[in-house]
Formats: sequence, structure tokens, C-alpha cells
Amino acid sequence: MRTHYCTELDENDVGKEVVLCGWANSYRDHGGVIFIDLRDKSGLVQLVCDPADSAEAHKVASEVRDEYVLIAKGKVRARGEGLVNPNLKTGKIEIVVDDLKIESRSEPLPFVINDPNVGEETRLKYRYLDLRKPAMFETFRLRSKATIAARNVLDANGFLEVETPILTKSTPEGARDYLVPSRVHAGEFYALPQSPQLFKQLLMVGGFDRYFQVAKCFRDEDLRADRQPEFTQIDLEMSFAGQEDVIQVSEEMLKAVFAACGHTIHTPFNRITHFEAMEKYGSDKPDMRYDLAMVDVIDIFERCDNEIFSTIAKDKHHN
Repeated sequence: MRTHYCTELDENDVGKEVVLCGWANSYRDHGGVIFIDLRDKSGLVQLVCDPADSAEAHKVASEVRDEYVLIAKGKVRARGEGLVNPNLKTGKIEIVVDDLKIESRSEPLPFVINDPNVGEETRLKYRYLDLRKPAMFETFRLRSKATIAARNVLDANGFLEVETPILTKSTPEGARDYLVPSRVHAGEFYALPQSPQLFKQLLMVGGFDRYFQVAKCFRDEDLRADRQPEFTQIDLEMSFAGQEDVIQVSEEMLKAVFAACGHTIHTPFNRITHFEAMEKYGSDKPDMRYDLAMVDVIDIFERCDNEIFSTIAKDKHHN
């Protein structure tokens, strides 16, 4: 059906017959010639529906509204001088449509797709529309790239990906379990795993040596900025490995993940002890982007003339 994604086309494709599929991002009627920005996961390209080229395609185009699903067949044409759109990846070309099909019509939209001021409740109610935002797709694309990069590194280092059970037995961990009642055994419950800890230990005892998975975890706890009831983690385990082995694999994996997402980080990572972190930054997870280390000035205050400050400083020093 489709021959190309929208942004795969450029001036090197001028003259080609193509078939594109996507959503009507916008619609403009300029003196009888209809312009439609067609959107797919890759981006936008402009369709031109001129009655001089195809009266039938122009008639169909006149019915199009935002978010209609379209299949367009036409020829790639270079835009005229002064008509190039530098803000668009496909801004040097357009598609002269000779056949246009409305695959699915859209009801009037509850909000404009790219409106940044839409409330969260509305966005979640119409999640299928919210997901059409390019920013939303980019988030999922980056997540996919990161996951693939992590998998590739771990596979190259001899790790075996194993999917562990989701329905399991309740185990004492840091939070409450989500419980699922058993249909077969009345009054008994499964628990959703807070982590694959027990299963990966079974694999190590069983001789699997190196295991990983992109694991779903569930914890019944109150929402906070760093706490979610359901989350995904890259879980791994190694047998016969020391601290340096774990650090080396972790650094290699993180470097590959950041590279897949378009960023460069350098290894080995800087290291400080827990004592140094607390002594310098007052935290076991300091933000190392800002080297605002704390400076001990107790000696200065011990010698100051203000009796209140000097007494407190002397007490701190001796304690």
C-alpha cells in the first residue's frame, strides 16, 4: 500500500510516483487549489490537489478535515522558487495528487492536537489523540532506541534475556504487594512482583551465569516524584563477578544507551566514596553538574568574637 514514509522523500525523488498514508494535519484552500499537510510517524509532507491535475482527487480533497485518515497517490514535484518551507524537512518538495482516498473520517476534535495548554485530564480522556503529538511519539521512539541499545550491549556481554513470571507469591520487600485473587484456589492470592529478585537468584543457582530482562515491577505505595505503582527497570544479575565487572558492564551499557539517544558520555565515570559525598555535598546522590561543595568553616567560627557562634562551633567540633 504505502511506498514511502512522508519524510523519506526529498528533491532526489522528483518525478517519482508514490503512495503515502497518514492523517490530515492541516487543510488550506487557495483559489480552488487545495493544500493538505499529511502527517505520519516520520513527519509532514504537503499534498497538492489541483482540479487541473485530477478533478476527482480535488473533489475528495474538498471533503477533508483535520485528522481524516488519507491514502494519497501522486507524483513528487519540486516546489517553486520562493515557496520552499525551510522549517519542514520536506520543505523543498510537494506531492501532486492524482488519486486520494479518505480511509477514515474524524468527528470534530475535542482539542487541537498540538495545543500545549490542554489539561491533563482531557489529554488522558482522549489519549489516542494525545499520542498523535510528535513530542509523544519522540518519547516512545527514544525509549525504544534506549531499550534496544541496552539489549545489544548485554547480549554482546553474554547475558541471557529471560522473562520471569508476573503472577507470583507475596514476598517481604520494601512496599506493599498488589494482590490478585485466585479463581481456582478460593481465598488465596497471587502477588504482582516488586522485582524479579527471587527468580533471578534461581537462575544464578541454576547455572545461567548472566541474566537480564526489561522487567515490569509493581509496588503498592503512595505516589511521589520518584515512586510509581508500575514501572519498568533493566534488571540483571551476574555470577562469579566482582564490583569492577558490574561497573564495567553498567558503564558500557549506559554509554551505548545515551549514544542511541543522540548524546555522548565518557567512561569511566568519576567515582567518590559515600563518606566524601556526604562530607562535600551533604547528600549520597549529589548533582555533579554543579560543583558546589560544602566548605567546613567551623575553625573560623571557633575564633570569632561572637560568643553565640563560637560556642556552637566549639560544640560541633568536639562532637
